[in-house]
Amino acid sequence: MHKFFCNYNSLTEKYELSLNKNMLFNQKINVLAENTLLPEIKNTLQQLYDNTILLKEKISDDEKLKILDESELLISNLYYSLFSSPLNIDENTDNQVDIKTILVKCVEETSELEAKVNIPEYNRLCMLLKNNFQNLLNSFS
Repeated sequence: MHKFFCNYNSLTEKYELSLNKNMLFNQKINVLAENTLLPEIKNTLQQLYDNTILLKEKISDDEKLKILDESELLISNLYYSLFSSPLNIDENTDNQVDIKTILVKCVEETSELEAKVNIPEYNRLCMLLKNNFQNLLNSFS
């Protein structure tokens, strides 16, 4: 299992997950930020996974389903790599939401992940996910 650190990025003025340990601030501040950052990343990944499952139920086009299958695999791999546990499989009851709305939310969530994770191999997965959802959104526009 990897060890991650919470660092303050002075350019974005936000905390982000990193592999490097930064001793610029008091260690207590970094631990506090890490205690809020990791659950945020975990919740965002879980929401992204739930939305992907919901999209798979609503979309019937084979090419779009292949993209969603790939995205689902990327999300689960990213989640397992960061937290060493599998994602929760929840029952989706919100079938009244429009496909475009879900895709916009997925693009926003992947943008959040991209901003919070500053580890090259994981950030690359976030970019791939964002591109997948953006391409699906463009195909529905």
